[in-house]
This record gives sequence, structure tokens and C-alpha cells, in this order.
Amino acid sequence: MSRYGPEYWDKYGSYRTPIAFHLSVLVLLRSYFIWVIAALSRRPELDLMSLFFKTKNDFFIAITIGAIAIVPTVLFCLRRPRDSHSASEKLAKVWRHMRWPLILCAVIDLVWLSIQAAHSHYRFSLFLAVQMVIVLWVLWYLAKSRYLTVFFNDWPEPTEKASTEKKLLTKD
Repeated sequence: MSRYGPEYWDKYGSYRTPIAFHLSVLVLLRSYFIWVIAALSRRPELDLMSLFFKTKNDFFIAITIGAIAIVPTVLFCLRRPRDSHSASEKLAKVWRHMRWPLILCAVIDLVWLSIQAAHSHYRFSLFLAVQMVIVLWVLWYLAKSRYLTVFFNDWPEPTEKASTEKKLLTKD
């Protein structure tokens, strides 16, 4: 596995999060962001949900597909040094496998977009075409990025407090 130098590390000694990872999560969770923005707008004359989803069923399917990416996103939010060594080890073991739910979410999302295109009898829709290209890029990025392999195998080390506690426990 290739190693990346100190310019790729954050202040905790872990690999920095790539910007493309943030964009990928944003694309996979786009239905949730649209939902939140529509809820916050509170303008009845502007129905944001109908701009993005034809029916309520389409919205609920998009929410369900996006739910697959919530677990890796929550674990990503927990990705910081911990005071407990055992909690850090458990989260690190789970974090190593979080690339697969994201890939699964992208594949299912791409299939769903293809089904939507088929329901419109394959008439060209710029909105669907742009989404398909972006989700295809996300899928390619998640599957082929070498840096993501290193990023998902890395978890911040526990703090100094946790290290001294572990040393004390091993001495007894």
C-alpha cells in the first residue's frame, strides 16, 4: 500500500479527508439536503420538493437509498481522537469497511436513476442525465481511489490520556 507524506496528515496525525469524499457524501445524501432546504424555506408558493421529485413515492425511495450512506457519514463525523482506547479500536474496525456501504448506495442510486429514465420511455432529461453522470463519477471515485483505501484504513490514535490508561492497565 502506498504511503502519503506529512502534507496529507491533519493535526492529529491522521490522513486528511479528501474534498472529493465530502462531495461524494453530499451527492449520495442529496435527497436529505433537498428535504432540509425545502423544510427551512417555508415558502408555500415555492414547492422545492416538486422541482426535484415527481411524486412522493420518488422522494421516499430517494430517502431510503440515501439512508445507506448515513452510517458511514455518522462514523465519519465521529472520526477524531478519543479518550477511550477500546472505543477507538471498535470504531476503527467498523470504519475500515465503510467504503462498501457508500459504493452500494451509489450503485443503487444509479440503478434507481436508470429506472426513472426507463419510466419516462428514455426521453432525454437533462436533470436525470446530470444526476447519472455525477453518481457514476462518485461510484468510480469510491471504487478506484487509492487515497481512499488509505483513508478508510486510517483512524485517529487515542489521546495521550487513553494511552497512559492503557499502559497502567497492562502493568497490573
